[in-house]
Amino acid sequence: MRTKIDQVKSKPIPQQEADHPELTDAELVAGCIGKDPHCWERLIHRYQRLIYSIPMKARLSTEDAADVFQTVCLKLLENLPALRQAEKLSSWLITTTTRETWRVSAAGRRSNRVMTEGGDSEIESLSSIVDNRPIPDAERIALEQEQLVREGIVSLSERCQELITLLFYKKEESSYVEIARRMNMPVSSIGPTRARCLEKLKKALEGKL
Repeated sequence: MRTKIDQVKSKPIPQQEADHPELTDAELVAGCIGKDPHCWERLIHRYQRLIYSIPMKARLSTEDAADVFQTVCLKLLENLPALRQAEKLSSWLITTTTRETWRVSAAGRRSNRVMTEGGDSEIESLSSIVDNRPIPDAERIALEQEQLVREGIVSLSERCQELITLLFYKKEESSYVEIARRMNMPVSSIGPTRARCLEKLKKALEGKL
């Protein structure tokens, strides 16, 4: 099963099939339960950034974040038939990923601080150090809103997606000259194009945020 998830994570999905915003979470979940591999790929593609963002914000290593991603995907696959309210999938993923992040983080801290007594190592049960408290509402809402924005961006044209990514989602800020070169467009067109793309994004998010 882990191999299958690795393939989904690494396999590029054609742009026209990348997210299919017209397919709801409920439809994708139903397709997954019906063993449609394309629905599983699309579901993972839709939520992979949300899942990864949580351990990365918790400052886990890239390797640990990948482990969290794998575990959450496995839990999702196992629990799909029990997800009666597929429209709450993002909330379920946030809770599951956050708890798995806490578990991995606690395990890492614990491995660096093994308690010894009488020369024998005593390792506490993970269940005693994992934080199962409810996620604060503000944190949950912020994560859900970030996911809605991602889905809104995916619904835009490829050109708008690329421009918004270059402007707002790159770690290193790109100059307008660099963006113009990469997108093969005049520097003077970036501002107006940016405004049009953001207006389309605003319309795509109306009633959702």
